[in-house]
Amino acid sequence: MQPTFTKVARSLAQAFIVTLALSQAAHAEPATRESLQRYFDAAKSERIADTAAKAMLRNEGGALQAENDPKAKAKLATRYERLYGSVRKHVVSTVFGPKAIADYQQYLQESEVKDMIVMAQSPFGRNFLDKVNPVLQMQPAVVDGYVSKRIEQMKARTDDSVPPPVALPKPAAGSKEALALAMMLEWPGAREQFTKGMAQVAEKSLEQAASFESQGNTDLAKRVRRFATAVRTEFKFEEVAAVQARMIAEEMNEADIATLTAENKNPARFAQRHKIEQIEAELMGRAGASLKSEEMQKLLAGEQAAARPAKAGKATSKQ
Repeated sequence: MQPTFTKVARSLAQAFIVTLALSQAAHAEPATRESLQRYFDAAKSERIADTAAKAMLRNEGGALQAENDPKAKAKLATRYERLYGSVRKHVVSTVFGPKAIADYQQYLQESEVKDMIVMAQSPFGRNFLDKVNPVLQMQPAVVDGYVSKRIEQMKARTDDSVPPPVALPKPAAGSKEALALAMMLEWPGAREQFTKGMAQVAEKSLEQAASFESQGNTDLAKRVRRFATAVRTEFKFEEVAAVQARMIAEEMNEADIATLTAENKNPARFAQRHKIEQIEAELMGRAGASLKSEEMQKLLAGEQAAARPAKAGKATSKQ
């Protein structure tokens, strides 16, 4: 039963998030490599590789900062710089290499990329890429945590009683959280996508319940039907919007929230910005996959193996 609810939990999380992953479509004029490279340059997209390398080498970076002995610190710094360069190079080749560029060309039109370049070079675009988009990219993890908690609550229910509605926060009028909540409640397409997603999850759950019942597992079928009802009737868009608003209020300033709210009310501007969100999410996803790849593990293993003889020699010289 656990896999069933785990799968539903993931579906719930995805139902709320406005899809950022690129979707393939036929384009009369696909983006050129040159235009994509100009966008990456304008958006300073290779900083994703810097962030990924720092995340991968977090422990090594911490050890370097904690070391007080000058000679030992110098050796650690040399090793860190070598590792950092190797990891960054691997991420760049994975995320911005010829194969990756060819993939992006399937999803973006030349005209779209030109619009993205213009926006990336604008004051709003620069601020969005530097400060705002990194916060928005945190949303899936925040939503997933809340959804998992709600799933556990609904899964644990043993009868048909209906609990009271979840108490929603009421931030002070004019506060950052109130501004963020108003923005999330009106985020273009989010409420409709959430409602559609909930209906799909409930429908899938009912199909699973029917399957369990046909196999004679009536108790499990009843629990899954109860869960489907709870998803459809109890889980509200406002709950997740409130969770996101709290996170946004912690990470963004009032001016950025107000600017983003105004941008969302302009359909053309929102559509252009959404393309930037899509490609940046795709780049981050590929960078994350690069860090977990077999090639990366081999690279790090090779670096560690190369460091061992030096340590052994140092120990011998002391004797």
